[in-house]
Amino acid sequence: MNKEYNDNREYKNAMDALHFSEEAKNRMVDRLLESAEQPEKPAVHRVHRFPRIAAVGVAAALVLSIGAGAAGVLKSASEAFAGVFGPTADTEVIDEIGRPIGASDTVNGVTVTADAILFDGYNYLISYSLEKEDGSSFGVETNPDTNLLDLLWEDSTTDVGVRSGGFIGSSWFYDENPDDNAIQYVETMSYDDVVKSGRTAKITLKNLRDFSEDNQRPISLVDGTWHLKFKLDAENCSKELPAGQKLTINGKSAVLDKLVLSPIGYNIAYTVDDEVQFEDAESGRAPASHRDTWKEFTGEQFITLKDGTTIDLASGGSMDPEDGKTYCVRQGTFERILPLEDMASLTIGGVSIPIE
Repeated sequence: MNKEYNDNREYKNAMDALHFSEEAKNRMVDRLLESAEQPEKPAVHRVHRFPRIAAVGVAAALVLSIGAGAAGVLKSASEAFAGVFGPTADTEVIDEIGRPIGASDTVNGVTVTADAILFDGYNYLISYSLEKEDGSSFGVETNPDTNLLDLLWEDSTTDVGVRSGGFIGSSWFYDENPDDNAIQYVETMSYDDVVKSGRTAKITLKNLRDFSEDNQRPISLVDGTWHLKFKLDAENCSKELPAGQKLTINGKSAVLDKLVLSPIGYNIAYTVDDEVQFEDAESGRAPASHRDTWKEFTGEQFITLKDGTTIDLASGGSMDPEDGKTYCVRQGTFERILPLEDMASLTIGGVSIPIE
């Protein structure tokens, strides 16, 4: 049995009273579940748990747009991601590894455009803009606690033309300029295996919903289904480091199978000499025992930059137990751009691996 896990807390808004399909409910991001000991204010960062799909091929990718519908003025990658990484982001690296897309679709007076992508073959971030054709604003206020918009898609799918393997991702909305007719949407995805060059990515986004605290339940903001597509073209911006090192993960012996880094994310695979056991649970929120088991097979993983700063790696991944061993994949995107030349080492299982 394969177990996937994402170590971000989730939001609980897929309520039984909603008239959505079970698939749609499962895809909705959940409200932050309060701690039983001490309730805390939720942080609005929406996390999706996706079914297993394939991701095979060679390291990729840059992008050539072949969008559905008319394409507007192309933004540079650094322009498109300015609101994601902030004014101190390394724009030179963003423009070097990222590519404009410009694929768009207009439904019910709203144009959704995939502006640009950052993709290293295992991980990607796509920056979108949503614009109202009549020039009016969306009328949604930024959550002061998160600086994000309390919005979600009733359903969303990403198809890169592969059929096995696994991936995880997250998404969120924000408003870069409250005085204009646009809002922004960001989607990240991390694959277990490398995605083959030359495939066409197909994105479907359905029914924009507002789930701000003033609403008893998510309400319709814009109904419709937007279809976008663009081609992934090979351009390796990742670095694969030597593997085979013996590790110790919380007292368990292990061996490093793969270590790939890029300025936007990472993909690590290792095999532990112990077969993971998960307590059976109903669909929905995983019991505390699952989180404890996940941590047991993850251990400490972090990148050390040349200035001495450390970056913890604890996003998500999967575990495949078989024949007394467990094959573990840990992958994710960074919260900021990290040029490879700024990285000194990656530490996993008590072993520090130089990044040269």
